[in-house]
Amino acid sequence: MMSQPFAEVYDRRANSFGALRLAFALAVVLSHSAALGFGRPLMQRVDLGAVAVAGFFTISGFLIARSARRTSVPRFLWHRALRIWPGLWVCLLFTAGVVAPVLFFERHGTITGLWWSPNGVFDYLRQNWWGGLRQFGIADLLQGDTPYWRWQGGNTINGSLWTLAYEIFCYLLVATLSALTLLRRQLRWLPLLAMLAVFGVLCWNQFRHGNAEQGIWLTGEIGPLPMLGALRKDSLLWYGFMFLAGGAAELYSDRLLINDLLGVLAIVVSGWLAVHGSFFGPALLAYAYVVLWLAVRLPKVLHRVGAANDYSYGVYIYSFVVQQVMAKAGVQALGLVGFFVASTLVSAGLAMVSWHLVERPALRLKNWTPRRPREPSDETTAGGSAPATVSTASVTASSSWHHA
Repeated sequence: MMSQPFAEVYDRRANSFGALRLAFALAVVLSHSAALGFGRPLMQRVDLGAVAVAGFFTISGFLIARSARRTSVPRFLWHRALRIWPGLWVCLLFTAGVVAPVLFFERHGTITGLWWSPNGVFDYLRQNWWGGLRQFGIADLLQGDTPYWRWQGGNTINGSLWTLAYEIFCYLLVATLSALTLLRRQLRWLPLLAMLAVFGVLCWNQFRHGNAEQGIWLTGEIGPLPMLGALRKDSLLWYGFMFLAGGAAELYSDRLLINDLLGVLAIVVSGWLAVHGSFFGPALLAYAYVVLWLAVRLPKVLHRVGAANDYSYGVYIYSFVVQQVMAKAGVQALGLVGFFVASTLVSAGLAMVSWHLVERPALRLKNWTPRRPREPSDETTAGGSAPATVSTASVTASSSWHHA
């Protein structure tokens, strides 16, 4: 039960963040299995999918803050773009170019009118291309004949994508903080102060309003913002806090104490509040500690999960559309467990294809740097030819700049 600073027990090459990300993705699939397959929530008191997304944002806040502190702002933004957009774009193209025509033909016997009609394929791609989920459905593909439609009236073909706008917003926030040098050790108290201020709002909403709709920053939207569209204030408050908590943990990893007794207590507190319907309040701070504690305390065998191949993003972005198609095809006849297993296997297969053919090849471009235009030599400027040989020092300098 000894306490150790997080910086001492965390190993960036041997931790359970990969296993946790995959577990959170599967938790989302399980939660959506009930909603999309059977038109009901998985649990009445707590939304397992929302809890999993909160865990995602905690991990993201920690890792993104660490990345921003070790790279320049342009390089940081380049890395984030490579991680989010290629996988998203191929998922959108798969949904619009493969799934939508099949469903539209099954409904109408033709694909005429699918492409350029209002809310058609090209509108879907144009509205959602940059990460903001502005158009939820395509034409009338899922109207009337899916459990989710009968429950919520939603013609949503891939609802999982809505969180990406909040993730990208947090990336831009970190990039701004980094550009203003607010992530440096001397100024790290400012992000911590922001996290504490948001936590104060969560506490106020919980104890003054009971997390009711009249609480601070729980109603309305901000935006629409460029590329991202409108963001709901409550989601931005809750998931933004988790991102800030993860980021603050990275900034203060030398002072954040990891204690097993405190970790177990945090599990009990966050779990107890969750089952009593009060998860999105002060429980979020305890839950953030749980995520970080598990990252360094889970068995070492789990350190291998996601270390070489990270399928969690693919599972997350493909599972919703897979489950909608399966629900339309009647796969829910297998029962909740069968529906979950079947949709997980198909989603995992698509995630593997996405990782090996799209995401990992894109990430190989992380160190790419645009070449500077070569400056003409004096001889070239004067009309002569450039010298045939270049000094070793010039080659070394040019190579070092290109690979920095």
